[in-house]
Amino acid sequence: MAYKRWIGNFVGLFALLGGCQVVGSIEPELVLASGDEICGDGVDDDGDGLADCDDPDCGTTLCVPNAPPGWEGPFWVQRAFWDGVSGPSCPAGIPGTAHYMSPAPAACTPCACSDVQGGACSPPKFRCWPSKNCSGDAVNTTLADVGQCDAPFSPFALGAASCRIIGAGALQSDGACTPSGGELTEPQLFQQIVSACALGAGLGCAEGSTCAPPLEAGARLCVRSSGADVCPSGWDGETLTAFAGGQDARTCGACTCKLEGAGCEGGAYRAFDSNNCQVPGSGADAAPPIDVTGDACTDLSALADSGTFSIQALEASVYTGACTAAGGMPSGAVLVDSAFKYCCR
Repeated sequence: MAYKRWIGNFVGLFALLGGCQVVGSIEPELVLASGDEICGDGVDDDGDGLADCDDPDCGTTLCVPNAPPGWEGPFWVQRAFWDGVSGPSCPAGIPGTAHYMSPAPAACTPCACSDVQGGACSPPKFRCWPSKNCSGDAVNTTLADVGQCDAPFSPFALGAASCRIIGAGALQSDGACTPSGGELTEPQLFQQIVSACALGAGLGCAEGSTCAPPLEAGARLCVRSSGADVCPSGWDGETLTAFAGGQDARTCGACTCKLEGAGCEGGAYRAFDSNNCQVPGSGADAAPPIDVTGDACTDLSALADSGTFSIQALEASVYTGACTAAGGMPSGAVLVDSAFKYCCR
């Protein structure tokens, strides 16, 4: 059989809560509960002719003062952090309402940018000379596309050749980044929930008071008003202002990504002992190709010994742009609805 236990030492709990007081006679009686009497609802639930504070099945119960005229209550009121989902927390059989405190401020996740996508560069700037040390009259040998082949000295015979990279490739297209972030860090409107557990008109107490279950840890005995009335005498130990709800007027500014430092660097060419950027299987033009990857002069005379020589754009310069995130600033606030004033002992 389901049953509700109201057991414990209310005097000790009063000390734990820092001297919270109520008016009237509040003498707890420790009786072990047995049966299914719901304490504090004003009903003889187990049919034994005794209800609430008159019924020893309720264990430790309390007689608490009724609300003054014009005020709602009394309530056991408990304040707790709110997860944005949960409703009021009240003992079994005791109805409760939820109000809310501490409107959540507008706070946003930081803005960030993805890696740069789409930036591209051409092959680096390239020069060759009909000498071993990059001296004399240069031949402009810069190629437009990776894989392109050229015989810069053809149809002239030469006995020496040297080349070097003289600069990064040209910027063919700027990259772009995708922004992210700028979202509210606390989607719930409030940070705290106020559980107001209605004590009703429980039986078994003197006129002007009602029977209630024991005060739970962290709870206060309170009355409530939807106006701005001054707290009644004896109910001014603590005052809470809570709200029925609110409208979300918080927002985060849009995140943006600013491209900075767009440019190109690196890249490579390959030189061949033939005029068609191919490696012959044998013969005088069978020397292996040589890669040129920097601005130092590279002697390629061994590839021009038979009067044939070609170059190929091996790698484009690498795009160097990066993005800086901006925006995502918080603004606005929760617009609260229907304020309620709780006056507690």
